[in-house]
Amino acid sequence: MISAQVIKGVNELLEERGLETKDGEPFGDSVARALDISPAQAEVFLEALNDGATVDEAVHRAGVPEPVAQGDLLRRIAEAIGSTIGRAARQV
Repeated sequence: MISAQVIKGVNELLEERGLETKDGEPFGDSVARALDISPAQAEVFLEALNDGATVDEAVHRAGVPEPVAQGDLLRRIAEAIGSTIGRAARQV
């Protein structure tokens, strides 16, 4: 399960990019809309990163198309998740 801290960090990144989440919209759906991938792909991608996969592994598992996989937003989302998980691990 993706932590609330990860969700908050990614949502802040999306908002910085002018991509606001819709009321009641699931987290994965917001990311899917931002990256122009399916909600299922977004969920697999996010869960893989949350579980410690590299960006390339997460992209492969989710079947993210190459143009999206090379995009800046996808990499920034992955960095936000990694940073959040790293901070949480240091606090334990």
